[in-house]
Amino acid sequence: MDYQKELVVVSQKLIPDFEFNQQTISDKNGFVKSISPYLSHLLDSDFQKLVQIMYRIDVSEKEFALTLQAGNENIAEKLAELIYNRLCLKAKIRAKYKAK
Repeated sequence: MDYQKELVVVSQKLIPDFEFNQQTISDKNGFVKSISPYLSHLLDSDFQKLVQIMYRIDVSEKEFALTLQAGNENIAEKLAELIYNRLCLKAKIRAKYKAK
């Protein structure tokens, strides 16, 4: 994937409190596994910060609300998947336009 470097840059910019590197972002499962504990912590202790991060990343408000309403143990993992999908889209777009 040619947008991986851009994915790290975008991720670090939009979630500055979490340390990203090429290994944690190498695939969706690695990303979800690495960031889920951080998201779980935010869910428990700083929900407002989580909302700000989701807004900054531009995750769909509807998808965010539906994920929170699901009410199962995997909320942090589901949020991580939403974040990963959105960050990948942003990184692909940036990589595409940087190449031009």
